[in-house]
Amino acid sequence: MKSIERAHVVVVAAGEQGRKLTAQLGRMRVAQVSSVNGIEEARRLCAEGRVTLCLVAIADPVLDAAPAIDDNAPGQDSGIPSLMLTGAVTAHSRRIARHAGYSAAISCKISPQMLYRRIGAALQRRHSRRRPALPVISAGVARQMAAEFVDFRKPTLH
Repeated sequence: MKSIERAHVVVVAAGEQGRKLTAQLGRMRVAQVSSVNGIEEARRLCAEGRVTLCLVAIADPVLDAAPAIDDNAPGQDSGIPSLMLTGAVTAHSRRIARHAGYSAAISCKISPQMLYRRIGAALQRRHSRRRPALPVISAGVARQMAAEFVDFRKPTLH
C-alpha cells in the first residue's frame, strides 16, 4: 500500500514492546517510525501535523480490571487516527478505546499481516474523511432541474 510506505507512525510504548513494534513497522516498509515515551509527546507531534498515525500500547494486559483510560487518544484533536494495542481485546476494552477517541483496539499478539491491514484501514478512513462531501440537493431544486431537462428527452416513436 502506497499510503503505508509514505506514512509517519508514532509508537507510544516503553521498553521492549516499543522496540519490537518499531522494528516490526520497519519491516513493513513504513517510511518513518518515531518511538516516544509518553502520550503528551505524541500529542505534540500530532498537533504539529507531522504524523500520519499513532500506535499506543497500553501496559495493563487486561483492561477489564481498569475502570477507564485517563488520557484521550493523542491524535483525537488533530484528526489523526490512533490505534490502541492491548493484551486482550474484549468488548469492554473496545468500549474504553472508543470513548477515549481511538479508531480501534488491537491485540498486542496480532500477526504482522493483520497489523499491516489494520494500519492500512485506519489510513484509508483518514483519507476518506478529508475528501469534500457532495453538495446536498433539496427535493424542490431536484424537481426544478428535472423540469428544465424535460425537453431533452428522446421522442416517443409511435
